[in-house]
Amino acid sequence: MEQLVECKDKIHSCSKCGLCQSVCPVYQVTGNDCTVSRGQFIMLRGLIKGDLKMSSKINRYLDLCLKCGACTRFCPSGIDVVDIIVKAKSAYFKLHPEERFVSFLLRTFVFGLGVKLTGVFSKNIKSKKFDKKVVYFGGCGAELKGNSSVVSILNSCGIEVVTPEFECCGIPFLMRGDFESFNKYLRNFVEKLKQTGISEIVTTCASCEKTLKDYSKWSDDGFLKEIKVRNIFEYIRENNLQPELDKHRKVTFHKPCNINNFEDIEWVLNNTKNLEYIQMNGFDKCCGLNGISKVSEYKIMSKIFKNKRNDILSSGAKTVLTSCLGCEIALNLYSFGKYRVYDFADFLGKYAKKN
Repeated sequence: MEQLVECKDKIHSCSKCGLCQSVCPVYQVTGNDCTVSRGQFIMLRGLIKGDLKMSSKINRYLDLCLKCGACTRFCPSGIDVVDIIVKAKSAYFKLHPEERFVSFLLRTFVFGLGVKLTGVFSKNIKSKKFDKKVVYFGGCGAELKGNSSVVSILNSCGIEVVTPEFECCGIPFLMRGDFESFNKYLRNFVEKLKQTGISEIVTTCASCEKTLKDYSKWSDDGFLKEIKVRNIFEYIRENNLQPELDKHRKVTFHKPCNINNFEDIEWVLNNTKNLEYIQMNGFDKCCGLNGISKVSEYKIMSKIFKNKRNDILSSGAKTVLTSCLGCEIALNLYSFGKYRVYDFADFLGKYAKKN
């Protein structure tokens, strides 16, 4: 509860204007004020004052938050809602042993053994040598898919790619309020990166990118302030690399919540030859998955998935591109074979003509 108390002033700065209701994807399908930041802040104020106790019911509403950050971007007071919700989740996590058991299962079997087993056949290639070097952080995505797309693209830009064996960035555990597990992944990242002697990191996943950039918020390790994290599309645009696809392909794009540099992605979409980009309605609305699907809340989440699916189908495109592993999984789960979903970098690696 200590970390939550530290957020007291921020929680009190909420004016209860209700503007968050207009952008919260969960509120829009439930109409329940307890699912939006305004209502959750009222509950959290009750916890801090001692009028309420941290219960499974309150935790359920905290869990329903997709951590998409839409309310923060729309908040007149600029409150970082996600950080506050995560700290509240941490208070619940510490009080309930079953939460720690779930985290153990996730660490061991989902993000540990599961990722390694499914990544046995991932395609890895060795980078060409160049003067400029960057470290590729692929997280779980690199384990599952390999590094061939990223290495090929960056080599085309005259950049050598160093690929240490990183683990997950830790965002699924941070969103659960499991700071202990999250910090283990953070320390693993710092240790592996220091060994390379390189401070510039490239990633293709929006969630990984934001998590790496936010590490310095959760750790006092000064080294984290020295690193530079960039998305691969920044390099493509910076080097004026204009890929050409093997044939004409019509696509739409789902913008992950954690992307803050969409202008670079949009530039690549508009400057890739033989690629016809159609912007779907709600292209920047949350897909409904924040790292781990809320199976227990499927009735609510399925409505969000369905809305996103309808927007995709209305675009007329049979191919959906994105740049987040979680979004890729969510969009595929509800595609029903009507469209194919690709990570944009993987799409370019597969369909761009080779020089």
